[in-house]
Amino acid sequence: MQKINKLTDTIVSTKYKQWVDNLDASQKQHSKSSTYYDDVVMNLYRCQAGVCAYTEMHLCTNVHYADVNWTDGRYKIPDDAKFKREGHFGQLEHFDHNDKKLKHWNWDNLFMIHSTINSRKSDAEVIPYIKPDLAGYTPETYFEYDDDFHLFIPNQNIKDPQMQADIQYMIDEVLFLNHDGVVRYRTNYLNNIKLLKRLGEPIVVEEFFTAVKWTLDI
Repeated sequence: MQKINKLTDTIVSTKYKQWVDNLDASQKQHSKSSTYYDDVVMNLYRCQAGVCAYTEMHLCTNVHYADVNWTDGRYKIPDDAKFKREGHFGQLEHFDHNDKKLKHWNWDNLFMIHSTINSRKSDAEVIPYIKPDLAGYTPETYFEYDDDFHLFIPNQNIKDPQMQADIQYMIDEVLFLNHDGVVRYRTNYLNNIKLLKRLGEPIVVEEFFTAVKWTLDI
């Protein structure tokens, strides 16, 4: 699960940011209005390089979240409605569902994740320190990758049994890094990259960045 930069300088949906900042400053509960839905979704994809924040599966091509799609701090709604709504297959995820109740549009709590993962995660309790946009988060701190079985496992250098259990819980019940469908797809993707590398062919990595880096040093 890659590190994700969601700092203020990555927010190009500035009208959304002004709106949510004003609500927070006045201590008002967030409306569930979808006015800024596309602004938030596409800005998140920019931060996540178009992949699921957890599994790193590809969800959205960069044509949808390129710079030209923003005008005066708003995401420019394409004329083709199909392009807007069906151009990606992720869902907006609230990392901590307790925070969702009062601050539905809290930028720090939002990610785009694979729709299947979102439905399986539901309201599962999260371990706060394993959150990919935290300042101190690095995947190496918490995870290792078993290249034989193509599974993520807790970092074996962690000696605290409770932390090991927390990480395993997050892998299994929140992030679904080892979901059967994800593992099969990730395994095939890495095997194809390995083949290209052996053949000396050009390689463009578009998903599973962490697994590719750790197993192939690309």
